[in-house]
Amino acid sequence: MQAQEALGEGGEQRVRVLLLYARACQVPNLMECLSAEGYEVIACPTSTPQERWMADLQPDLVLLLPPADEVELVHACEIVRDGTDRPLLVLSEQNEELLIARALASGVDEYLVTPMGNRELVARIEAMLRRIRRTADAGTGRDLGVLRLAPEDNTVVLNGRRVSLSPIEFRLLACLASTPGEVVTHQTLMSRVWGDEYVDSRNYLRLYIRYLREKLEEEPTIPQLIVSEWGIGYRLQLPDACDLSRAPGSAPAYV
Repeated sequence: MQAQEALGEGGEQRVRVLLLYARACQVPNLMECLSAEGYEVIACPTSTPQERWMADLQPDLVLLLPPADEVELVHACEIVRDGTDRPLLVLSEQNEELLIARALASGVDEYLVTPMGNRELVARIEAMLRRIRRTADAGTGRDLGVLRLAPEDNTVVLNGRRVSLSPIEFRLLACLASTPGEVVTHQTLMSRVWGDEYVDSRNYLRLYIRYLREKLEEEPTIPQLIVSEWGIGYRLQLPDACDLSRAPGSAPAYV
């Protein structure tokens, strides 16, 4: 395990990136690149016990370099997501659409296909961190009646039931909750949650809307809380206009 100093030259706390790798040959260039940009970088093999990833290391962001094998790649994504609720970014040479969809379904926040220039990688990491900071700056909580958002731990409380969301699921819900009852366009959601470079990638948006509905709706196929506006976007239905008085049914237990 390798680590850099925790503080920058001016004494400010640096962003800590946990670099989990399947092959050690991938590590030196990334260590050099990210350290030069001011990040505190800790590199560990994916075989490192999970409790060390979070309890001991406390990263702000996890960067995963998974195995090349497709089955092992998805499995690695699942294991890492099970071990942390921190933002998870995958760098892989595999670019098959189905594989990327499976990785995203496992809870990955962003999947980047390599080779990729160092400047682009750093720019994408910074964009992800900015989106996370905007969510954190939104306040300690947002109360929408039966639904309360808690950005401090990426959870929501629905009818008294606490539901854990992945960082990207929470950002998506927070974006919808910023204007409850109003339609938020596909383009706006993609820009605010994933970044401007993803405004045309609506498959990401559809996938995560489905995840939210599976976790929050009583009947995900007949949504009452997250409502589609065909060809435009989605809106968070105002609680007093929703029939959410019944206890929600059991939902899949994602991170």
